[in-house]
Amino acid sequence: MSEESPIYHHAGSLDVQAVLTSPTASPWLKNALQAALQRDPLDAADDAVLLAAVLANRCSALRDAALR
Repeated sequence: MSEESPIYHHAGSLDVQAVLTSPTASPWLKNALQAALQRDPLDAADDAVLLAAVLANRCSALRDAALR
């Protein structure tokens, strides 16, 4: 899902059911969300924040390498 995805532009759409039924949400995201729903919510949220940070760091590193 990119930042242009409609799911990012509708704050009311950022709930579980909206993501699971969204045609713009990737299968990977839907599977991750379904798996997270089976976990302790705080643990799942903490892991999601860490995953987002790791992926953002990877994107930055790849972009920086491409600009060299």
